[in-house]
Amino acid sequence: MKILHLFSDWKWTGPAEPALNLCIELKKRGHDVTLACGKAMDDYPFPPDSESVEKYAYERDLVPVTRFNLSKHFSFFKYISDIKNLSVFMNDEVFDIVHVHRNQDHLVGGIAARRTGRHLPVVRTNHDGVVLRKTLRNKICLTRLTDKLIAVSEKARVADMDRFGLSEDKTTMINASIDCQRFNPGSGPLTHRKMFGMKDDDIVVGIIARIQTHRRFHILLQAIKIASKEVPKLKLLVIGRGTKEKQLLTNPAKAMGLEDSVVHPGYRTSDYVEAVSCMDYNIFLMPGTDGSCRAVREVMAMGKPVIAADRGMLSSIVDDKVTGFVIDDTPENLATATATLANDIELRKKMADASLKKAQDVFSQESMAEQVEKVYEGLLK
Repeated sequence: MKILHLFSDWKWTGPAEPALNLCIELKKRGHDVTLACGKAMDDYPFPPDSESVEKYAYERDLVPVTRFNLSKHFSFFKYISDIKNLSVFMNDEVFDIVHVHRNQDHLVGGIAARRTGRHLPVVRTNHDGVVLRKTLRNKICLTRLTDKLIAVSEKARVADMDRFGLSEDKTTMINASIDCQRFNPGSGPLTHRKMFGMKDDDIVVGIIARIQTHRRFHILLQAIKIASKEVPKLKLLVIGRGTKEKQLLTNPAKAMGLEDSVVHPGYRTSDYVEAVSCMDYNIFLMPGTDGSCRAVREVMAMGKPVIAADRGMLSSIVDDKVTGFVIDDTPENLATATATLANDIELRKKMADASLKKAQDVFSQESMAEQVEKVYEGLLK
């Protein structure tokens, strides 16, 4: 199959990685895949010091098309230009399928596909794990410019179907995927524990999140304060950054006497896997900009139990009392779950094995690409 993927942004954020991963996996399966995305600057192939879709596509041997606007934000004249040029491009290249990933590329890509004058199915993935917003644009896109909607959670699929009046055969659920080869129990030796000032016998609970007000760091720190009384060797490893680090993390931790218990090495890139390997288990309190909660799946693939708040699609990823705990995240509940996993090595091992198995069985990129391929085939019959 000849497949065109559209991504209306240049930034490496949100659904960018799962969209690129899908392109790579489909290419491995023998398909002719083209990714068209936004471009950050005209002076470089990609910004040399930035996190861009274009940069990561090149690094993975996929040359992206960046001659269209494909902007994240609405611009009438850019839309008109993209619709016209994309329609010509789709016909010239004789694509079989158009796959869109964001609201803006859905609109311009969907209209362009319909303007080709031939049968060119449009597939949309809702990467957010929650229902799409009830807007006129989404209503038009989903009812008139979509042949199949892929949701990454069953709750989102049902909600989208109900909100926009879609039939069962127009929707499907395919789990968001992660790179199980990169994230595995053997990845990243524990050398980083020493680098971060932690000891081998410390019990390390980690959180991967931007340090923002709504990410509930005040609840987390209160819970660590309570749990530390029962688990003296407990350490909290925070991987992330934010403009309010001092206000939300550093100063409160110091005021609570947790300066020796909280380790904050900041945002990690090249050694992200090694940093995650330092953790014995993880806490996730709030889905971030990536609504599919990819970081949760990554730590599960590394054999880590997860304590998750009952928010967003977290409860559909983490199985309560199997791969971790799903809790109402009060400080007391979070402290109890944290101390339980810290003190019960056998339970931690059992949940770690279950997390690893679920990640490998359900969240692999190979499984995801195979299911998407079947969606394409169904539309081309």
